[in-house]
Amino acid sequence: MDNILTQQEAMLRSGQISEVDYTLKLKLEKGSQEYEGETTVRFVYNGGKKGKLKVDFISKKIEILWLNGKEETNYEKKESALFLSGELLAEGKNELKVKYKNAFDHSGSGFHKFTDPSDKAEYMHTDFEPFEAHRLFPSFDQPDLKATYELEITGPSEWTYIHNTVPKSEETQGNYKNIKFQKTKKFSTYLFSLIVGPYAVWEDKAGEIPLRIFCRKSLSKYMDAENLFAITKEAFGFLQEYFGIPYPYGKYDQIFVPEFNMGAMENVGAVTFSESYIFRGPRIYSEYLNRANTVYHEMVHMWFGNLVTMKWWNDLWLNESFADYLSYYSMSKGKIFPDALEHFYVREEWAYREDQLSTTHPIAGKAENTLEAISNFDGISYSKGASVLRQLMYYVGEEKFRDAMRLYFKRHAEKNTVLNDFLSCMSETSGIDIRGWSKEWLETTGVNTLSPVRQNGRLFLHQGPSATNGLLRTHALQATLFREKNGVLEEVWKKRVLVKGKETLLEENYTGEADLLLLNTEDFAYAKTYLSKESLPILKRSLHTLKDRFSRRVVWGSLWQMVRDAELSPKEFLELALDQGLKEPDLSVRNSHILTKALTVIDNYIPETEKRTWSDQLNRIAKQKSLLAQNPEQEQILWFRILENTSKSPEQLAYLKELLDQKKSIPGIAMDQERRWVILSRLSAHGDPESSKRIEEEVTKDNTDLGAKKAFLAKVSFPDPKTKKESWERFLKPIDGDSTDFLRYGMRGFQWNHQKDLLVTYTEEYFNSVISVYETRDPHFASAFGHLMFPSFEPDPNLLKRTQEFLDQNKKLPELLRKDLQQQRDDMQRTLKVLEKYKSLSALEARD
Repeated sequence: MDNILTQQEAMLRSGQISEVDYTLKLKLEKGSQEYEGETTVRFVYNGGKKGKLKVDFISKKIEILWLNGKEETNYEKKESALFLSGELLAEGKNELKVKYKNAFDHSGSGFHKFTDPSDKAEYMHTDFEPFEAHRLFPSFDQPDLKATYELEITGPSEWTYIHNTVPKSEETQGNYKNIKFQKTKKFSTYLFSLIVGPYAVWEDKAGEIPLRIFCRKSLSKYMDAENLFAITKEAFGFLQEYFGIPYPYGKYDQIFVPEFNMGAMENVGAVTFSESYIFRGPRIYSEYLNRANTVYHEMVHMWFGNLVTMKWWNDLWLNESFADYLSYYSMSKGKIFPDALEHFYVREEWAYREDQLSTTHPIAGKAENTLEAISNFDGISYSKGASVLRQLMYYVGEEKFRDAMRLYFKRHAEKNTVLNDFLSCMSETSGIDIRGWSKEWLETTGVNTLSPVRQNGRLFLHQGPSATNGLLRTHALQATLFREKNGVLEEVWKKRVLVKGKETLLEENYTGEADLLLLNTEDFAYAKTYLSKESLPILKRSLHTLKDRFSRRVVWGSLWQMVRDAELSPKEFLELALDQGLKEPDLSVRNSHILTKALTVIDNYIPETEKRTWSDQLNRIAKQKSLLAQNPEQEQILWFRILENTSKSPEQLAYLKELLDQKKSIPGIAMDQERRWVILSRLSAHGDPESSKRIEEEVTKDNTDLGAKKAFLAKVSFPDPKTKKESWERFLKPIDGDSTDFLRYGMRGFQWNHQKDLLVTYTEEYFNSVISVYETRDPHFASAFGHLMFPSFEPDPNLLKRTQEFLDQNKKLPELLRKDLQQQRDDMQRTLKVLEKYKSLSALEARD
């Protein structure tokens, strides 16, 4: 794969190039798979007459190239760049002009084109992070060569054209429209945006800032613009004051685009979102909160990332960690989702998981090239970095932290920064030398484990080191002691604790016995926390009596970490979940920390022989609970999801079929299109003989792109050798017009745990194919294939051995593939460790 920029190349180029600006002219036609472009790049060059200048550019055809006003043919063109000899360039100002034709992308990235099957409307959007802008126009596609952009576009008059700025002129002639947009402020190439199509639009204002929301026409009936505008205005209200700098980009558009690869992208003044955030039916509270958090996250980027940008992708965390934490923090200061920081605690599980993998890296990581940068869009750069910033805020104080942010933006607006720039601002405002904190937290890997210990009349906490490097860190946290009185857990004390070294004393003369010591209440520290084994009987009796919801979250979070670390039996967790967990009054706690985790335990951490027993028990509970007519809607949604997920036996599947055919019903649950596809996919996966006919009937009712994708998922799910073979071949050699998103849906339907006998032959197929996929396909497709098609039907020592052999035998694997496979291997090792311990304990119990 030639489409890579190395850090070394970028550093060389930023030493040669300055004062860049782009003028783009584009022409789009209805029904065409290609477009015309003419780009002028002006820049100052001081690289001397030696060597070559690399201009990043992917194109179908360069029609003519001019350099400083003269046609030039003496350039070298490779797959993703063109090279100009230093001898051709002038010292000082240069002008490169390229006229070209290019093809639209169908990978979700670059300049992606999509046709809506329900009304044949065409939609296009750009998505350029980290290294895709050169798919649309020749550019110096790196974050530290910030530039201005002037865009002129000609295309069908009925289409809407959305850019980083507003139009300065617009003319319509016949069926065509010509728009010239205002010149942009300076920003990095990856933040350039162009969104095109017959979009539906809603308008509002946040103070003086014009707001618009767009989505394609066929989805407009589902758009709850009022809610999204309310969130947007609340975010602007807080962030402008907090950062001390008014919103810098004039207007703020939010566009929901088809077949987007990520959740959202922070293009300057024109944020793009996945259509998965357009809810086509009722959702549970945490899903509304997560969507709002994405709105906040992208707005934080307008300052963190857009106004001030990292110099290179090794400091990706300077974008993502701040946006991740400050979005939750800002929401917690508002009225719409004041409990946001509790949900931040849920998100941190991503960080804890990834930080215990062999592929972990420091928050301030390395990225030798743009492909490695893609692999750093992970739980470390986002969630661990965010958690560590929460710890830093607790350590220096909220006001000092805010003042450091204000200084940072004032000092570095429209510039690029490195780690030291942030540390300097934080040290200046806090009066604390933050460099030591940085070395301890930003430049190391791994997570510590904190456990309560009672010994010789003393109560203290023990800090365990990171598994791979033995580091003990300094943690500022809150510890709370609860005591059981008359069957109710009541708070005895709450303390701010500074943890250093192996042991930290909490109480010298400790006399309590029936107590629960809860570490890291309110989640200020980044550390796994355990509960003492002595407190388990108390939890089994009285966990639901804890009044503070956040404390109950932390209890369940600690129990989950103990299960994953083989410190708590999966069976004990399930017993707790199906007793105390069902008494949990808060639905979002019950969903994220209890029932979802119970499903994961059943699927992964108990032997095959016991899975059906626990699954059936959960299915019975879900069926029984879902029939209670007094349940609120959100509770019904939750029980339906559990019911569907645990339906495996003929009787359970027959009940789903009766719901599908509306012969039976669940109070408050409409059999809408999304639920119909969910049930059809499960029936198909379990070999229902009518499923093929039903899928064909359903897709005629649901003539949307999502209908086609979900039909593909349902078809691929069917346990039939011919179906599996055909779909496997299609993933490797797509039919013309298959988008990455379409194929990703199919991959999600390929593997079902109960189909192991049918799928086992694809283990070797996977290892034979996967290198080629990563070498020849775009990173989003490759990573989807790598994860979704990995043969993980059940934890298997033979598969673990095969994966390790493959890694050992192929020393020059694509880096993204190596990372993905190492993570699969590490997850298998952890799962097998939990299973082995569970089997050993079960054998001991049987002997006793």
